[in-house]
Amino acid sequence: MERFLRRTGYAEDQVLVSFARLIGDQFFGESKDVLVNDESTEYRALLIAAMTGSFLESSEASDQGEGGRVHALVLAEHDETLDALKRLFVEMHIGGAIVGSRDEATQAGEQLRAEPVVAMPASLFLPLVEEGGLKPRDFGFVIIEGADIFSEQPSEVQRKIWGHLPPPWERRAALFAEHVGIRTKNTAIDFANSPKTIVLKKAQASLSAISTSMYRVSSENKFRVLLSLIQEELRRGHPFLVVFCNLRQTSREVEARLRLNHMHAEHVSAAAPKAKNEALLRRFSESSGGQRPEPLVLVVSNDNLDVLPSEFVFTAIHYDIPLDADVYLERVRSMHPRDATMTGLACERYEVGLSAINSRFGIQFEVREPSAEMLEYHDASEGVPLELERGHSVDGQKTGRRHEPRRPESLTGESDRRGHHDQESRHSHSKHARHNNHASHDRGDAEKNQSLYSMNTEERLAYFRNKYRDILKTPVEPPRQQNTAARTREETPVHRESDDGIVKRFIGHFLSWNKDSGQDSEGQ
Repeated sequence: MERFLRRTGYAEDQVLVSFARLIGDQFFGESKDVLVNDESTEYRALLIAAMTGSFLESSEASDQGEGGRVHALVLAEHDETLDALKRLFVEMHIGGAIVGSRDEATQAGEQLRAEPVVAMPASLFLPLVEEGGLKPRDFGFVIIEGADIFSEQPSEVQRKIWGHLPPPWERRAALFAEHVGIRTKNTAIDFANSPKTIVLKKAQASLSAISTSMYRVSSENKFRVLLSLIQEELRRGHPFLVVFCNLRQTSREVEARLRLNHMHAEHVSAAAPKAKNEALLRRFSESSGGQRPEPLVLVVSNDNLDVLPSEFVFTAIHYDIPLDADVYLERVRSMHPRDATMTGLACERYEVGLSAINSRFGIQFEVREPSAEMLEYHDASEGVPLELERGHSVDGQKTGRRHEPRRPESLTGESDRRGHHDQESRHSHSKHARHNNHASHDRGDAEKNQSLYSMNTEERLAYFRNKYRDILKTPVEPPRQQNTAARTREETPVHRESDDGIVKRFIGHFLSWNKDSGQDSEGQ
C-alpha cells in the first residue's frame, strides 16, 4: 500500500503513509483479513483506494485470481466516501464503477459486471444481484465501509449477502468502522476470516511526523532552559506556543514566572467558564494566523488537556515529561501533524517517562545536554516572591484572596515536595486557613489523582513494567517494600515458641513454685 501511494503521488501525508503501513503489514504482509477502527472518515477513501489498487496489482502479478476472482467490491455506507472513491479511482487509474442509487446502477449497466472494482451502498447489493446486474461470485476482495452502520441491519439481510458472496476462506475481506462495538465485532467475525483489529489514531501516527527534541536538565535549571527555548522560538518566528506541565500547581507557577519575565502567558483551566476558554483559544488561533503581534504562551497541565482542540498547536514545549505514555499521546493530539515542533525537558523526577513512551510507541528519543548559554539564561523571576492567586471559585473566577508572598522554589523535585509539606504543616495549625486555601487544595488533589508523580524511580518502573507487560519482554517485578523498619523485621529471623511450649513452661513454673511453697510450710 505504501509503494502504491508513493507511485500515485499520495505519499506526502506522513499520517496517511503510517496508516497504510499498519494496514499493509497485516493485510498483505501477514495475509490476514482486517477490521480497521479509525477515528473518522478523513483518510478512509484514500486507504480503501490504496488497498484496492494494491490487491488488483498483487493478484494479477501472482496469478492468484482463481476462478476469475480478481474483482473487488466496496459496500459503502457514507455518500462522501463514494464521491471520494469516484475521484480517486480516476486519479489512480483504477477501473471502477461507482453507483449511489438505482438510477445510476441502471445507467452503469454492463460496467457493473466488467469493471474490476464496483462500489455501492449495501442496500443496492441484493436488488442488483437478484436482477442479474452483478456477478457476486467474481469478487475476490470485499470491503465494508462503515461496518458499524452496516451491522445494524437485520441478521437475515446480512446472511443473504454472505450467501451470494464466496465463503470467507475463498476471498479477502476488510472492514472499516469508526465505532467498534459487539455488533460490529460479530459482523466482522461472520464476514471475514479471523480478522485482525487495527486501531488507527491520528495522534499516534503523528508521533514520527512531528519534529521532537529532548534535553536532560536538572530541576533547578529547568526554568532558565525554558526561557531560553521560548526566546529561541521567538527568533525563529514562532511567537505562539504551548507549555505542557504535569501538575496544575506547576502550571500556575510557570505562568506567574513567565509574566515576571515580561512574557504574555495564560493558564488554561477546564474549570473556567466555557466562554472564557473559547475566547482564549480563539485569541491564540488568531495569533497563530499572524493577526496578533504580541507573543502568547498557553500553559496547560495534564488535567486540562481536554480544553485544547485537536490539531491546534504548531510549537510546544514539554516542561515536564508525563509519566504515562497515554498522556503524552493526548498532548500530541493537540499538535498539527504537519510542520509542528516539540521540545521536552527531562529532569531527574520525570525522566522515567521517556522509558514509558519508548515502551508504548517504540520511539527512541535522542536526549541532549543544554548549552552553557541555556543554563546561564537570565531569569527575572529568580528571588522574586510569587503572589499566586488562591481565591479561585469552582468556575475559575477570582475571589480576591491571595497567598502570602513567598520566594519561588524549584518547580519540580525535592524542593517542590518540601514546599508542599511545609504548607500542610502550617495549615494544620489553622482550620480557617485550610478552608480558604483553595490553590493548595487544588495542588493536593492534583498529586492525589496523579499518584505516579509521588513515586520514586523504582516504583515508577515497576508500574510501567506492569502496564506495558504485553510490549516489554522483561518479566514483571513486584514493587519493593519501602518501609525500612518492616523490611528489617522481615529480614531478621525471629524465634517464636509454639503455644505448647509456652503452656508447658507455665505449668512447670507453677508446679515448682507450689513445691517450694510446700517446703517452706513444712520448715515452719
